[in-house]
Amino acid sequence: MYTYVVKTTHRLTCFSKAYVYLFDTCIADNNCRTKIASVKMSLHSTPILYLNMGGEMLYVLRQRLKAQKIDVDKTVQVLDDVTAALLNPKILSPIFEDSPMIGISELRITLESVALSSIMKLDRSSMDKLFDLMIMMVKYQLRVATGPREIILITLNHIDGMRDIVNNVNAQKCVNMVHQMVVSFYGCLTFEEVWNVRESCLKELEPYHVRVSILLRRGLQNDDASFNVIPQKYDEKYVEHGNILAIMRIKDVSPDTCCGGSFDIFGDRKTLLGKNIYLPTYGLTEGAMRDSQQFVRDCGTKAELGMLAVQLGTEETNYERPFTLNLLSNMDEETVNNVNKETDIEGNNAKRNNAENGKPKLNEDYKAKLDTVYADFFEDEHEGLKRSMDLLDLLDEIE
Repeated sequence: MYTYVVKTTHRLTCFSKAYVYLFDTCIADNNCRTKIASVKMSLHSTPILYLNMGGEMLYVLRQRLKAQKIDVDKTVQVLDDVTAALLNPKILSPIFEDSPMIGISELRITLESVALSSIMKLDRSSMDKLFDLMIMMVKYQLRVATGPREIILITLNHIDGMRDIVNNVNAQKCVNMVHQMVVSFYGCLTFEEVWNVRESCLKELEPYHVRVSILLRRGLQNDDASFNVIPQKYDEKYVEHGNILAIMRIKDVSPDTCCGGSFDIFGDRKTLLGKNIYLPTYGLTEGAMRDSQQFVRDCGTKAELGMLAVQLGTEETNYERPFTLNLLSNMDEETVNNVNKETDIEGNNAKRNNAENGKPKLNEDYKAKLDTVYADFFEDEHEGLKRSMDLLDLLDEIE
């Protein structure tokens, strides 16, 4: 259990004004409780949007860097730099505070600066394509989530993905600190509060309607950009059991009650949502992955024996290496068509209604530790690479 340090002196005025406004507008209003609840649920929504969208950004960058066969050193630097910028304590501290949800338009400004923190440059078209992918993937994941625990597990899957992507040891420590922050922050909330966070996020993402080819190919999305809910192995059935769990805190309920799924750093999340959908191994069971790995090894051995036979003159010289080796350099290309996209997307401002104090806050110990690890990371930063990579080249096939 972690002790949260709550700073109230500088926030009492704004919170009191918020409640005066709320109660004034709720006089003789039968839906008063609903209005107050809507403010409450937005207090914890920003970390979900920020971390999940940031994770999807890293997935896309990794996929394009690999598909374009970018130099390994540059690839490592880009992914390490972007991850470090994404987890900058100066950004995370306000995001993890109990404050009204930051809207997509403002989050985009922050995430654009994160994407530009390394050796890439990009134009507006490239950034639009990148954000379409990020937003629609997160919207899909939240839409089909089956319960509050899965919302947290989706976020932890993205954090796991960050840990797998970064190469720097101190960057991995940063990722682990953020993991602990998420578990502590949302573990203290009730099932109903976390589910309301989902509703708040989906409301913010509602204006966005973009078709994503990888979702279309997998049958997860329709031509009108709506989503298909396909039954998965993980299913909390919260809609059925919500009345029992609603007022219980996440951390007080055994995972086995909700279809399992571990919050541990290297635990089994059970759900596929939030994992890197661009990887060839996405959706494969452990047994299937072992079979696939064995198949690749067998093909590699066969290829080496064949080449040896050619060199010894015991085989015809038109021998070709198996196609499976292309998996090391080629991944599915993502296509995004801006269809039925609402014209007021950029007009969505942050919901800045001040609300109540007294909910769990970011632990000051985490902030201090993250600051220290983050500083250590930049001491090991790569030097000597020019800022010459163009994200337009990386995303030129996402059209």
